Amino acid sequence: MTPTVISTVKLLLVEDDASMQAALQRALGRRGMEVFSCTDGRQALAQWTATQPDVVVLDLTLPGLDGLQVLAQARGQGLTTPVLILTARGTVGDRIVGLNTGADDYLPKPFDLDELEARLRALSRRRPTGAAEPGPAPQFVGHLRYDRERGAIYHRDQP
Repeated sequence: MTPTVISTVKLLLVEDDASMQAALQRALGRRGMEVFSCTDGRQALAQWTATQPDVVVLDLTLPGLDGLQVLAQARGQGLTTPVLILTARGTVGDRIVGLNTGADDYLPKPFDLDELEARLRALSRRRPTGAAEPGPAPQFVGHLRYDRERGAIYHRDQP
């Protein structure tokens, strides 16, 4: 029988709570993931572009730009990396907004670490290996942007 090889998942963790960030970085690192982290929204966009992660774990309550703004701007820039929102905001309405803004998964805090790992590995498996076909270009009118692919309208990168 051939042994199963689990490839390393390159993960960007965007979390402003220092103790949560350290705990997740340590736990996910022990599970074989390469974790890059940052603590605010503006940093997140720069780090996302620089590291080209397989998956992004994104908190919503961040200094600078909040998580939804980060997600909207990233998607507006054509970044297609799968995103899992990990946040204390767990109402159905919050989850709907997060998913409609461009998240691929949503896990409210508190959460189970095994479930988080399973979701992250599932998202990394779905990531295309080659260059993605570019979708239709967003249309702009002043500060309004219509993203036909997502069926969403943004004002200054906010849904």
